[in-house]
Amino acid sequence: MRRAAKRQWLALAGALVFGANGCDAREVAAAHVAERVASRASEEPVAASAAAAEAMVGVLVPVAEVVLTAPEFARLERIEVQVGDRVREGDVVAALDVREERHELAAATAAWEASKAELERLELELQRARETRSDTEQLEGVVSGAELREHRYAEKLAAARKRSASASLRQQRSSVEDASAKIVEAQLRAPFAGAISRRYVDAGATLELGRPVVQLISDARLVRFAVPEARGEALRLGAAVRVEFVDEGLTVTGEVTAIAPEIDAGTRLVFAEARLAPEDGPLQALRVGTVCKVEFVAR
Repeated sequence: MRRAAKRQWLALAGALVFGANGCDAREVAAAHVAERVASRASEEPVAASAAAAEAMVGVLVPVAEVVLTAPEFARLERIEVQVGDRVREGDVVAALDVREERHELAAATAAWEASKAELERLELELQRARETRSDTEQLEGVVSGAELREHRYAEKLAAARKRSASASLRQQRSSVEDASAKIVEAQLRAPFAGAISRRYVDAGATLELGRPVVQLISDARLVRFAVPEARGEALRLGAAVRVEFVDEGLTVTGEVTAIAPEIDAGTRLVFAEARLAPEDGPLQALRVGTVCKVEFVAR
C-alpha cells in the first residue's frame, strides 16, 4: 500500500508540473517535486499514506508568465535586470539600440514639416484663386468668357494641388508615427508586476526577430491540482478549497477558477486551478513549483 501511494504521488506531481497548460518543462523543479513527494510518501506510516490519498495533490504556479522577445533585428543596448529581480508593471526591462530609428524619425519629421508648409502655401493659393474667380464672375459681361473659364480652371487646379499635398502630409505623418513606434517598441517593458525567472542574453548581443531576452512570471499565484474522477462531483467553478503547504507550515483558502474540459485518459484525473487568498503576504515567499495538499471545504 505504501508503494502504491508513492507511485500515485509521483504520477500526480509529474503531471501537474509538466502537463496542465502547456508551460515550458521545469526539469529542475520537477525533479525536486518528485524527490520531496517520494520521500514524504515513503516515510509516512501506512495509515498516514491512506489519509494523504484523500487529499489532492497541488502545485503552486504563477497566474501568468511571458517571454519578452526582440521585436526586430537589432543590438541589445542594455538590460536592466538579473534573475530574481522584481519589476513593476511598465518597468523597462531591456532596451535595443535605436540610433538608426532616431535618424529615420528625424528624416520623417523634417519631411512632414515640409509637407505641412507646402499644404499651407497651397491653401493660400486656392483662397486667392477663389477670390479671383469670384471677382471675375461679378464682371461677367465685361470680361471675356475665355478669361472667366481660365480663372475657374485655376481654382480647380489649386484645389487639386491642395488635395495632393494633404495626401502627402498624411503619408509623412504615418512615417513619423512608424518611426516613433519602433523607438517605443525597442524598450521592452514588463506587462505585469512579477519577477525575472530567466535571462537569455547579455548587453551587446545581436538579436534577431523573436529571440528571447528575459522570462517574467507574475507575482500573483494560483494552485494547479488534480481531482480524481470519483470526486468530480465536488469540482465546480467557485468551489471553496483549503490549500496546505505542509513543509512551509502555511494553510490558505482559495476558490476554483478554471477546470479542464476533459478527463486525462491515462490517470483518470481532472486538472483544475484555484486562486488563493490572500495573494500577498506569506504566499509571496513561496517558490513556484511548491507542492501542496488541496481539499474541498463547505462554504
